[in-house]
Amino acid sequence: MKTTTRELSNFRCWLGLALSALPLLVTPAWAADYPSRPITEIVPYPAGGSTDLAGRAVANVMSEILGDKVVVDNRSGGGGSVGMAALARARADGYTIGVAPVGTIANQPHMHRTPYSADSFDYLCQFYYAPQVLAVKPGSPFKTLKDVVDYAKAHPGELTYGTPGPGTLPHLQIEQFKRLAGVDITHVPFAGDGPGLTALMGGHIDLYFALPNTVTDRDLRAVAVFSDQPIEALPDLKTAIQQGYDMTAAVAGGLVSPKGVAEDVRDRLASACEQATGSEALKTVLRRVGLDAVYLGPQAFQHLVLSTSETNGELIRDVLKGGGH
Repeated sequence: MKTTTRELSNFRCWLGLALSALPLLVTPAWAADYPSRPITEIVPYPAGGSTDLAGRAVANVMSEILGDKVVVDNRSGGGGSVGMAALARARADGYTIGVAPVGTIANQPHMHRTPYSADSFDYLCQFYYAPQVLAVKPGSPFKTLKDVVDYAKAHPGELTYGTPGPGTLPHLQIEQFKRLAGVDITHVPFAGDGPGLTALMGGHIDLYFALPNTVTDRDLRAVAVFSDQPIEALPDLKTAIQQGYDMTAAVAGGLVSPKGVAEDVRDRLASACEQATGSEALKTVLRRVGLDAVYLGPQAFQHLVLSTSETNGELIRDVLKGGGH
């Protein structure tokens, strides 16, 4: 039977519609198979540190949950910015994710030019958190936060505080506290927490922001914990809020992916991150490095990073680029 011109035209139209619909038909099947190969997890710091150990722990648990290997790839350098830049450039296909300490995303783009910002990622979940405590040198007369503030007001610039370096989270957090309390305390930067805490132990500086396990392990004394509530590790230590200073400060981080990952794949990763945070295996490892397994969902984690970026961006402009301490 001879095919008419109209019938041929109708067939071509139908074929075009069918072909254009193929991606819609294929996508759910592809997503249902995810993951079908190993996932790379970029850790933006060297192997052996607390961020690396936390990243390896969550990768191990998520491997079991997802049914495929999550492989750690350490990309250190630039205060974490090298790894974050590599993650931002990666394909948004769900096969590259990264451990994101809040300070690395929130601070580095304000410190120097980076190929990423806090808006360059899809946020999966926060999985670790630890409040900062303000530790004092051995033999210090200070017993409370008010003692520190009163002395600093009477002796501007005399007290010193150490940090692991300019622009690090502890540096900006203490600068934030200085503004809140209206005091002048001199910054002494070190090349990491190790040298800084050694200086505190030796009495060479007066104050240091540290994690609770650092204080207990080194038998240091602290005058405040910067958390919403007293903490189990130091149950008798009052919070800064209880002492009249409405401020919290913490180390926190989670998992992010390059921006633009398909929603169903992103949801799968976020769900795995949530399940991992609730696992005893992850909690055990985090406790060893002084961190707590504390979950925040994608939106809450993103809000935390963006709000920290806004606050710290202002501090960096004023303190570092404005010539402050």
